[in-house]
Amino acid sequence: MWGAFGIGCLAGGLSLNALRRVRQEALLVTIIAGWALAMLALAAAPTVPLAVLVFGLGGLIWAPFTPVAYSLVQSALTPEEQPPVVTLWAAGGTLAAPIGLALGGPLVELAEARGSLLISALLTLALVPWAAWGLRRAPAARRVPEPARPTS
Repeated sequence: MWGAFGIGCLAGGLSLNALRRVRQEALLVTIIAGWALAMLALAAAPTVPLAVLVFGLGGLIWAPFTPVAYSLVQSALTPEEQPPVVTLWAAGGTLAAPIGLALGGPLVELAEARGSLLISALLTLALVPWAAWGLRRAPAARRVPEPARPTS
């Protein structure tokens, strides 16, 4: 399963250059929705080969998330704002991982693997309208002017 996910991630990472033509906001929302749908399909997969295929597709969808999200955040910030925002983002992720593991363990124990995937997929799908609304309301990306060139 993880091998298929890795192959999907490699293909998704390699697709990043082609995805530059797509509006980043729309792409980010599509990735969130696609990941949720992949997890729904994984929860419903009746056979291991189908689950492997779905998890590989999930990797393809998931891989561009972080680069697209970081690019979108960075394009909306001035160079002075980027270090503290990216630091807070990394700190949030560092804190979220162990909290997610602490909460996820009992969830998997109670809901079992398929139920946990279903709950995760539904919660992720619930983020889609919120993400679309937030990205639509976000201010247009600020463009940093190029430095003036000497005229002499």
